[in-house]
Amino acid sequence: MVQKTLGYQIGLKRIVAIPFLLVLFICLAIYTLVDLTQTVQYEIKQASKINYLLAQSTASNPNGVTTASIDTLLSEMPQYESILFFPFDQQQHPTTRPIKATEVLFERYYGLSEPVKINLLKLTPNQRNTKVNQLIGYSNLTLDLQTIRQQWFWQHLPLVLVLSFIALFNLWFVLQKVQNLTHRLPKLENLSHHILQDEFLAAEAYKLPKSNEAWVFEKALVYLLNKHKAQIAQINTLRQENNDLEETQIKQLEHNSKFENILIHEFKSSVSRIESGLQLLHNQYISAEQKDAVEIITLGKDDLNAKLDQIIQINRIDKGQTGVSAYQFSPTGLITQIVNDYQPLAAEKNITLKAKPYHADYVLEGDVQKITLIINSLLENAIKFTDKGSITITSQLQHLQTQVRWTLQIEDTGIGIAKEYLELIFEPFFQINPEVKHSSSTNSAGLFLVKKLLALMKGSITVTSEPDVGSNFQVSLLLKDWKHNYERNLLLNKHIVVWYHYEDLFETAKRMENAGAKVETFTSSELLEDYLLFHTVDALFISRNIDYQAMLDFVSKFRERENKARVTIICVYDTKALNPHTIELLKIAGVDYFVKKEVIDERLDQYIKELSNILS
Repeated sequence: MVQKTLGYQIGLKRIVAIPFLLVLFICLAIYTLVDLTQTVQYEIKQASKINYLLAQSTASNPNGVTTASIDTLLSEMPQYESILFFPFDQQQHPTTRPIKATEVLFERYYGLSEPVKINLLKLTPNQRNTKVNQLIGYSNLTLDLQTIRQQWFWQHLPLVLVLSFIALFNLWFVLQKVQNLTHRLPKLENLSHHILQDEFLAAEAYKLPKSNEAWVFEKALVYLLNKHKAQIAQINTLRQENNDLEETQIKQLEHNSKFENILIHEFKSSVSRIESGLQLLHNQYISAEQKDAVEIITLGKDDLNAKLDQIIQINRIDKGQTGVSAYQFSPTGLITQIVNDYQPLAAEKNITLKAKPYHADYVLEGDVQKITLIINSLLENAIKFTDKGSITITSQLQHLQTQVRWTLQIEDTGIGIAKEYLELIFEPFFQINPEVKHSSSTNSAGLFLVKKLLALMKGSITVTSEPDVGSNFQVSLLLKDWKHNYERNLLLNKHIVVWYHYEDLFETAKRMENAGAKVETFTSSELLEDYLLFHTVDALFISRNIDYQAMLDFVSKFRERENKARVTIICVYDTKALNPHTIELLKIAGVDYFVKKEVIDERLDQYIKELSNILS
């Protein structure tokens, strides 16, 4: 960890030093190129003047410039390599071109040429004395560029050294500041590591300096770490308290559940004894007053029994022991049957009971038993609190993309409910007027259970009411449109036999029937064997509860006697009951497919589609 932080420090120094040195180098290079070029150009300009004077001297003096003068000039000017005179016939077209930057830096010599001309008198018929310039040669002066560069270097070396020293000193000063800023990085990284690893940090393991050397966010991290320690301690305390509370609640729930079961069992036993006593009284000759008393006791017994059943169903829903089954049914037929069942009860109170279905006779798919219980409860409630008038059940269907919304309205002309009680009526055992007399023995599940069942089926219930006018309960459910669902034909014309125990495949058999299959169920292997002997079937389902040895013997014997088209045998198994070895033995005996019970329990609809493909 410390090596990593030191790497950060070195990298930070490089980030500062390298650009600084690079800028310094570039500045020195630019200065060298510019100043050296100017120096060379100045020397060329001076050499050009000298060469011009030499050319003029040569042209005006018949004896020319003496060798001694040239040697003196060359000795005094070391940057001049040579001065030579070339006749015109030995040098053709000499030129003096501009010097290039590369020549300034790298070339050794640079030459200058100056023409040498003399004035001659020419006699003409019109003008006797005419001056004519006659080119007789060139004066060449060669510069030693290397000598010029050396002179420039030694001349500027002190300045370059002073500037470089100042620049490096500034760099050293900046790096010292960087060092002061980064020397605490290892400790800061160690602190961050503890925070990221959610570890405790001892007080002696990390200490802030007393001076202002520590950064603000370093102090903030230490503060957060200390605060984090306190929060973790509080969280651990709360977690322990929560665990203790959960254990207490679980024990309390278990205790309450046992108590409820015992209490319900005791009440049921008492009700059974009361019922037995009432049956004995019915068989005896009793007076009219005694008959009235027996009837009152019977009504109380029935009411108590209904409430006990309600408690049992609510407990099963709360514990997740109640599921939703899917069966095909006709909503019109269901409403008609319920209305017919309750006509005698309504007639006793001179109440008109009628149904108004505003739809065709569709076939839907849903939990008919729970839906029937909900309608019965609402209808009994309406009859109970209606003394005169009518009760109307209205049924409407709204076709959605993949489902059908079924809306039921049960409207009565009863005593009604005040606005402040509309939410309370769905509380368990709530009664607005406890003195209202039951007009009949009722098995009503109560509005509380109705709401629970609707929530289980993802439905809803609303109520509108006005005292002395009546009430209107509206139930809404989303169901499958079986009549227009292609799944009804998935197993059409397929003959399937189910061998099961304890009704574990009962729901599966019903679902296959809804998919169009003809399904026969057997619990006896002898009856199943006789049936397969005289009937042609497409598939045989074997329950997971069938004994392994009995299953192996039956399949082996059946495959030996099979003389018709091969029957597809499917085994629903539990991984705890069958291991890979026993599965292989069953495959050898003749089982074609194995399905985990979780697939049947959780993805039955999807498996029905797979089964359709298998049997096709």
